[in-house]
Amino acid sequence: MRLAPRLSLRIIHNLKQVAHLSEMQNPSKPTILNLPVTQKVDPAQVKVAAESLLNGNIIAVPTDTIYGVAGLVQNSEAIRKIYNIKNRDQAKPIAISVGNVADFYKWSKVILPQGLLDDLLPGPVTIVLQRSSQLNPDLNPGTPLVGIRIPNHPFIIELARKCGGPIALTSANISSTKSTLNTREFAELWPQLDVICDGGQLGDTEFSRRGSTVVDLSVRGKYRIIRDGSAKKETVEVLERYSLQDAAS
Repeated sequence: MRLAPRLSLRIIHNLKQVAHLSEMQNPSKPTILNLPVTQKVDPAQVKVAAESLLNGNIIAVPTDTIYGVAGLVQNSEAIRKIYNIKNRDQAKPIAISVGNVADFYKWSKVILPQGLLDDLLPGPVTIVLQRSSQLNPDLNPGTPLVGIRIPNHPFIIELARKCGGPIALTSANISSTKSTLNTREFAELWPQLDVICDGGQLGDTEFSRRGSTVVDLSVRGKYRIIRDGSAKKETVEVLERYSLQDAAS
């Protein structure tokens, strides 16, 4: 059955109105950035991700271990969004990611031997130190400590530098579920993210899901492994080369 031209136009118009209303009622799909498979970084992609963070949004990024969700540390609303997206216990702290070892001296109180941070970072290690007063008090308000990372991934390093401040970074998953090695594994988070930086498959074993090794270096001359992660052996070797002692022994 053929429809009259005027009726056909009316139906098309109504369908467009329905589509428009649907877009208004549902959040827009996140922007997908397919990152280069090489170590090269596309400045245009870094700009897109940085602008999203600077606008208070939450994005997904690859690291040298697993995928993470990220927001600006100094933006209290962004921190709140991260906890809500992950359904994360407010009492559980979130680590931060910076672009240079020099940033540690701004956001924490460094009491470490000269050269130790340069030997550990960039790498799959989170260093826990006393926080500085410049850090947003709404980030981890229940602790005087802060975990700081420089993942060995060129994109997130350049992203932190472009933003000019620390990035709150935690695993891209619902809390208490397994960490993710590709963007499909955290598809349930997509509607709440503004940008997804797709760095491809990050690993293919359960060991790959362990994330970074977390070590407390807030006491002079001591170290305490909080989480074994994926680089405990290598981390301890560096720490003991600098004559730090295991606080547990």
